[in-house]
Amino acid sequence: MRVRPYIKISCLWIKEYSHPIRVFGGILFILALVTGLVWIAGKDVEPVAFVLSLLSSLSFTFPSIAEYLYPDRKPVKQMSYDELLAFIPTTNYKDDWKGLSTHEASEFFLKEDPRLRFRTRYSEDGIQARDFRKEWANCFLHPRATSYWHELYYDGAFIHRTILVSVDDGNALLPAPDVDSNKVHDFEYAVAKIHDVLGSVDIYLGKSGLQRADS
Repeated sequence: MRVRPYIKISCLWIKEYSHPIRVFGGILFILALVTGLVWIAGKDVEPVAFVLSLLSSLSFTFPSIAEYLYPDRKPVKQMSYDELLAFIPTTNYKDDWKGLSTHEASEFFLKEDPRLRFRTRYSEDGIQARDFRKEWANCFLHPRATSYWHELYYDGAFIHRTILVSVDDGNALLPAPDVDSNKVHDFEYAVAKIHDVLGSVDIYLGKSGLQRADS
């Protein structure tokens, strides 16, 4: 079942704060019980008792609904290092990420939690190899290639970095394959697709002869 982005964010918020929500539901239940006793005693507070009871029921139900709509999914800030690296390939590369670029640098952040972001610098500090030499990267009309570090941060803390290679005069950013198998793993492919502004990664992967590790 495909969940819309705003529903995802709502579900994750509810799951993150499920304990306080249930505590709030318990408080509402006690208030509803007290109001019900007052109603039984002859006071005209039936609407108040009904509303409190309804709100209490919703507070207990929301966490279960959120888990049903978006199961087995932690908020990003609760993920471990390995969970983050496994999570990124499961995102929608076009819909879940937003990019901002200048001549000096670019950043792509997760819309759900903008504290998770990739940063790329086009200065010397961000270049892994100005003249990158591999057969799969130098087989195009413009053979010169340059590789850049694409660094992953969360809330300003450095987590991981990945190499993407600018090939064919910047027409595509290709993920670097595994050295031993020459195949592209899911995480590296995901990073390339997140940064695939021109929509050319899959085309150039085919031209380069690289294959995905799971294909």
